[in-house]
Amino acid sequence: MKKQIEWNGIALLLFAQKVLYIPEYHTLVLSDWHLGKLGHFRQEGLFVPAMQVQEEFDRLTSLLELMPVQRVVFLGDLFHSSWNNEWDEFVMYLTQFEDITFVLTKGNHDILSEAIMGAARLQVVDYLELGDLLVLSHEPLTNVPPQILNIVGHLHPGVHIQGRGRQLYRLPCFFLQGNVFTLPAFGRWTGLHMIKQTLNNRLFPIVGNGVIELF
Repeated sequence: MKKQIEWNGIALLLFAQKVLYIPEYHTLVLSDWHLGKLGHFRQEGLFVPAMQVQEEFDRLTSLLELMPVQRVVFLGDLFHSSWNNEWDEFVMYLTQFEDITFVLTKGNHDILSEAIMGAARLQVVDYLELGDLLVLSHEPLTNVPPQILNIVGHLHPGVHIQGRGRQLYRLPCFFLQGNVFTLPAFGRWTGLHMIKQTLNNRLFPIVGNGVIELF
């Protein structure tokens, strides 16, 4: 279900639900949810089952109940578009978790006003530092010292995996290159940016209910 890696002694737990948990800081991290995208599709006249959004809420709830979470960080592109009903559903959803702090590192799709986001109990920042060795942002920051891990989203990383019958699968993955660690998109209605494995990166695809590392 999860895979543990370390960065300078800090444990990082990679979950098949496309999130990262950092036990030392009781922090759950997810990226590129793109809430509101389904509502946008409906406004354009496309059929989307209504239960899809609730299923994503349920996925996050199961993670919050699984481990001691004090903070949730959304690494940008939380909401896909201008306001629609899915934002109100999200605001109501957050009211269940009064003891958890919710932080958004703002992304290019986060165009709602800070007043609207603040009403949802979201702390909106450009980046978030956790201790001396981790910094979280939507896109990679410039001039981050090499001993500090920059945890980001934005890219929607994926990788091709060849099956035993030579089928080619496209799978979301976690992606480490240098001191930049990129999370897969949490939202189901997102594409994939395919990453090639090299000697200079580490890829952690989500295969079924688990996370593996490619060698």
